[in-house]
Amino acid sequence: MKAKATIAPEKDYYAALGLQPTTTLEELKRVYRDLARQHHPDVSGGDAEVFRCIQEAYEVLRDPVLRQAYDRQRAARGLGREAPLECTLTLSSLQLVASDAPQMLYALLDLRPRPAVVKQRLPLNLALVIDRSTSMQGARIGNVKLAALNLFEGLSEHDRLAVIAFSDHAEVVADSTSVRQIASLRSAVANLTTGGGTEILQGLRAGLEQVRRFADRTSNNHVVLLTDGRTYGDEETCLVEARQAQSENIGISTLGIGDDWNDLFLDALARHGGGMCQYISSPAQLQDLLLQHIRGLSQVTLNRLALNVNLPPWVQLQAAFRAAPFMELLDAKPGCPFSLGQVGEEPLSLLIELVVHQPDAGERRVARLDFEGLASDGFVTLRRDVLIQFVAQAFEMPEVPGRLLNTLSRLSIFRLQERAWQVLEQGDVRQATHLLESAATRLFEIGHRELGQVALVEAERVQQGIAPTSRGRKQVRYGTRALIRS
Repeated sequence: MKAKATIAPEKDYYAALGLQPTTTLEELKRVYRDLARQHHPDVSGGDAEVFRCIQEAYEVLRDPVLRQAYDRQRAARGLGREAPLECTLTLSSLQLVASDAPQMLYALLDLRPRPAVVKQRLPLNLALVIDRSTSMQGARIGNVKLAALNLFEGLSEHDRLAVIAFSDHAEVVADSTSVRQIASLRSAVANLTTGGGTEILQGLRAGLEQVRRFADRTSNNHVVLLTDGRTYGDEETCLVEARQAQSENIGISTLGIGDDWNDLFLDALARHGGGMCQYISSPAQLQDLLLQHIRGLSQVTLNRLALNVNLPPWVQLQAAFRAAPFMELLDAKPGCPFSLGQVGEEPLSLLIELVVHQPDAGERRVARLDFEGLASDGFVTLRRDVLIQFVAQAFEMPEVPGRLLNTLSRLSIFRLQERAWQVLEQGDVRQATHLLESAATRLFEIGHRELGQVALVEAERVQQGIAPTSRGRKQVRYGTRALIRS
């Protein structure tokens, strides 16, 4: 009696036969016969592996019960043709030697919305929260006004915008309004004046309240905070507000102007808010970066994306990183969903480091990756299994894919400088110096000489017992974070 075919939902049987999921049984049989004759290993030019894949796909799809189960499992994993999110998986190796000794496995994941989803732009529901404390006077507030006025031209008529100014108190200078009423928005920004201290919590709360008035999942609800200073005593409360906002599908992004703001705090605020933090080294940069950031928000198609990494007992999660559009260490724990923020037209890339101990030969699932995100029509899911063939004896190692090597190379530089600031905070001057020098050397090697020189100068200061400059530290941190774009 012939064994019943087994289902492998991670494989696209329809693509293997060049068919659509709506194909009829008669069409399926006809195409199968043609492909089987063409690729049968007994035929001149035949390919045994291609024939095996064709046979496997046909055995499942020709059986109505198996086909229905296959389609259902594909849909549950977010792998159907109608799925809004697609994931490309690149592994450092498809084979490992069966051994109880630890082995490293790197998995690079590229996530992007499917083309049909990208066309469905979400209207923006924004609050622009502007620091107008005394330190913002002069060129800084002038460039903020120009950037905001320029921003209005890049918004759609379906977007909403509120403008909040804050110092030691917050003022809603323009209630959330349709961009069609651009005259009132222009007037509100043009009349901004500076004065007072910096209390970010006041501005953040006012911005969130404006966005909440019109927040729903059919809009991209977001607060964009611009500041050049440090807030004191309210950092933890700000982070609580950001976490609450994220649970309500409201994102927060931060833009730090100049060199005096607290990069660790603004990074954390953006991370908890599901957004990103950017460094604006000079006021003149602000116009382009703000417009670029808002355009990116207008392309978001999935919010509140989260990943759950499920592992067997013989696999450990070493680390997880965002690789693009910017580099960041992720707070990942196996079996616990962790936030990835938003996904737009620009791909989101992740790098996962696994340590594997597997003494038995055969194909094994080393990880199951479950993604969940919020689209305009509800939550969507995607599941990917990471499968590895374990072989009994050593084999010739294949080349690691070039893109994975490139990502690992740039990520190593980012990790070196991040570790440098951590050990410096702990008082280990010698180790911090060594790490910064290593980062500088690698920057020179990949052609980023200017950034490498900045890292080298900061390493020399640290070695001499002098605190790193605020500007140099930010240039190194945010410059290496963006290396993947180079």
